[in-house]
Amino acid sequence: MNRKTLIKATVVTIALSFTALYAGDNHGGHGHSHEVKELSQDKIKEQANKQLSIYVENEKIDKSWAKVSVLDMKKKQFHHNTEWVVRYKNEEIKDNEKQIFHIFLSLSGDITGANYTGK
Repeated sequence: MNRKTLIKATVVTIALSFTALYAGDNHGGHGHSHEVKELSQDKIKEQANKQLSIYVENEKIDKSWAKVSVLDMKKKQFHHNTEWVVRYKNEEIKDNEKQIFHIFLSLSGDITGANYTGK
């Protein structure tokens, strides 16, 4: 190997060494996992309540929903995903089929939907 080729090889080796070093598990104290953190039941309830308020503010549901609290909440399997279903009951609503409102959240707290059917 001539001197020029040796220098290029050395530079490439050093560059690759730094790349490997920074691609390791130490990303400024953060792990390299892309796994989403599951929120606690209290945090899920908080997220659902915020979303319910948004629906009321945007007039998607009757303003009487602003006064209701969580009826119950449970994890439910939908296809390959487990989600939280948070249910509210509003007895001021005359239509029995619309007295229960469901808000669906991912385990990490993202809103995935809402409806009166629970499906």
